[in-house]
Amino acid sequence: MKVALVFLVLLVLSLPGLGRNAQRAAGKRVDAFVEQKMRELRIPGLAVAVVKDGQILKKTTYGLANLDWQNKVTEHTNFQIASCTKLLTSTLLLKTMHAGKINLEDPIGTYLDSVPAAWQPVRVKHLVSHSSGIPDYYESNVYLPTSRIVRLVKQAPLLFQPGTKEQYGQSDFMILSYILERIYQKPFVQLLRDEVATPLGMRDGAFDMEYRVKGQYLRTDVLAQKATTYYELNGKPQAYKFLYPQYTYPAGGYFASISDLANWAAGLDNGTLFPRSFADTYIYQRGKIGAADAGFSQVGWAVETEAGTTYGGHSGGPGLGDVWRFPQQGYTFIVLSNDGELLPRFARAIAAFYISELPPKPDIEKFERD
Repeated sequence: MKVALVFLVLLVLSLPGLGRNAQRAAGKRVDAFVEQKMRELRIPGLAVAVVKDGQILKKTTYGLANLDWQNKVTEHTNFQIASCTKLLTSTLLLKTMHAGKINLEDPIGTYLDSVPAAWQPVRVKHLVSHSSGIPDYYESNVYLPTSRIVRLVKQAPLLFQPGTKEQYGQSDFMILSYILERIYQKPFVQLLRDEVATPLGMRDGAFDMEYRVKGQYLRTDVLAQKATTYYELNGKPQAYKFLYPQYTYPAGGYFASISDLANWAAGLDNGTLFPRSFADTYIYQRGKIGAADAGFSQVGWAVETEAGTTYGGHSGGPGLGDVWRFPQQGYTFIVLSNDGELLPRFARAIAAFYISELPPKPDIEKFERD
């Protein structure tokens, strides 16, 4: 009896070690997989993080951040994460909700002056689920302040009745950021830094604040270890940069390192800004658009269910940022790249190395930009 009890105790004590061994083995298989795909697809640089229940299990970098100088990717290399910026804006929204300063059911007229009659039914929840019907703004002057853009958008008719359709775009998050600015009485860029990045230990990234001055000149902030983004033209890599007007920053344009986003995921797990249980109630819950499930959750995350497993996150670029969180298993998978033609499939492919319920999806592809 005593021998059996001792054996049982030793078995239980050994389980965490076995788990760690399995995770290390998965990490090595991921390295081999990533390196193979980078060779096959000629991906310049890439970084991967795996976080589980607040612990960073893997943070690995591959390839080059800059081909001109042959700088290697490091854990502090800042990649353009494009629409993955929405995850940071959503984090700010969740913090504001938890503080009781905003409610998803609030009419946006609660926070904005003189909204058009057609906007009266628009709720905060419609902004984050891309179902407001408010059109995007397009004009040659991309450097107008957000307040001016909001006034201009008010003059355009709704594309559809709020809550009846979804249309992915920039205006919804732009208006959301303007509401958050009015609540906190801070500019959005400062707000994101003070309320999200700094408390979560995101010390590397920022917006580069690109601004056109004096005709042909562009002014940008200095951002340490900023990766250059590439695509291929006639078989040769070409550097390129997408212009993010500053009023679109809530929806895209942030530069982040793999260290930044690993700390962000760990902070969500550990409840640094708000309880994990509070956030999960909104992150993975979708409402209805007509009779169908909404494509985005109550706080603007893309949500998928596969093999009985629900997961949520976002991609951007298309494949500059790829982030997926699996609440049932406690994992977050983060992939950052400087390949502007890479389709966002790496994070899901890597997830299958750690989560046995998921079928493998090893096919990684690129598309050809014009």
